Amino acid sequence: MKKKSVVLALCLWCTAQLSCTRKWDDHNKANDNDLTQNLYEKIANDASLSKFAGYLEKTGYADTIQLNKTFTVWAPTNDALQSIDATIGNDATKLKAFVAHHIARLSYYTTLVQSPYSRLPLLDGKYAIFKQAAFEDATINTSDRLAANGVLHTITGAAAPVGNCWNYIDSLKGLNNNMATYINVTLTKARRDTTNAVQIGINPQTGEPIYQKGTDTVIHNDFIDGVYDISNESKEYTVFILDNPTWLKERGKLDTFYKTGGIDTTLSLSLWNAARDMVVPGSYAPDQLPDSVQSKFGTWFQINRSAIQTVYHTSNGYVYVMGDMDVKLRQRIRPYVVQGESYSGTSNGSTSPIYLRTLINPNNNQPFSDLFAYSHGVNKWYVRYRIYNVFTTKYKVYWTTYNNRFNNTLNQRLAIGTSTNTTFPYRNVAYNVYNEEYLGDYTVSTYGNGYLDLYLVSADIAPSSSNMNQNALFLDYIRLEPVIQ
Repeated sequence: MKKKSVVLALCLWCTAQLSCTRKWDDHNKANDNDLTQNLYEKIANDASLSKFAGYLEKTGYADTIQLNKTFTVWAPTNDALQSIDATIGNDATKLKAFVAHHIARLSYYTTLVQSPYSRLPLLDGKYAIFKQAAFEDATINTSDRLAANGVLHTITGAAAPVGNCWNYIDSLKGLNNNMATYINVTLTKARRDTTNAVQIGINPQTGEPIYQKGTDTVIHNDFIDGVYDISNESKEYTVFILDNPTWLKERGKLDTFYKTGGIDTTLSLSLWNAARDMVVPGSYAPDQLPDSVQSKFGTWFQINRSAIQTVYHTSNGYVYVMGDMDVKLRQRIRPYVVQGESYSGTSNGSTSPIYLRTLINPNNNQPFSDLFAYSHGVNKWYVRYRIYNVFTTKYKVYWTTYNNRFNNTLNQRLAIGTSTNTTFPYRNVAYNVYNEEYLGDYTVSTYGNGYLDLYLVSADIAPSSSNMNQNALFLDYIRLEPVIQ
């Protein structure tokens, strides 16, 4: 009985192995068949893809996906192509872009899609969202079909290419949106650039090259250069374009903080600073919009979803047209904190008397850095600081010092604008006291060139070997707190 059981088990094992071998042979046979056809042949031999095969032939991409290179094709079925815009099929340029939007270099399998999706570069230069069950908004019908030179997926919808964020701003300009016009037109300028210029001669008087007219000039846009290149297809952005009344309100709130000698200059500054905050990196769909976002320039602003007038899903993110965007002035008009160690010069150019220290705050035992200047040998010697993009408004001015060296009368003062400005008088720097001290108010009335100089000035005494301690300077930081009405 035992021998019969062993023989029976052996027979069953052999049968199972033979069955597995046949299944593996069938699998290999199927794979071999897959690898005998390139992507175009596989599409052309599928009756449900005949219309897309025709598009491939008409645009020349039939030749492309027969090359000895690797591609992935998301082929719309005949039913899917019935719903596409008729102008695409009748316009050679649009059709070429449409077909290219369904092809990518390299092989991409649904089983390898990163969660929640992969964003892939396509032959048209744009990117597409690839999920395990969808390509863009089209459901994947059949997936991961091998070919000799890549992989084929079929989809139940067409994925027509759309414009990027920059393209949509350009179209909003055409709809008379003032903010879009400012970004797209006003900030677009010509700039001399001889990198690719065509030289046609030499100026006999100066010896400088003469370039063919127009070749030494390039067109650039300040928004793309200074904020984000929202035409970049490889990255994603969310842009908030304000309707005309909202744009006027937000820009107008800033006029008072950029007072210059001319109305046009003030307007230019307020326009720029209102616009630059209205784009953030990342693609936020309407159901993913956070309550607030932070711009590249540190401005936090809340998003009123009920104020969204129009949503454009672009090839590299979203553009929202907003009927309200109340950015708080305290978010844009922020304090200036000048660290003592971040000086830009001295009254006589000498930095040898300056010592940069790392100390422990006696109030909370936390480390901080400061400036200590000693034995400079100059009456009213100063250390200069410079801050940029200073708003025209009133400021409450504070400093924090730490004189942990000299238990004697030590005086210093802060001067703003010029080293001789006497808005703030000399103040005693108490021994071994670390506290922020209010110095008084200072008003910046003209934006000017956008920067402001501050001077830490030593005591008004004739220097000698006996009073060097009285000429010392100490500074952790200076803080200018804007007064927002």
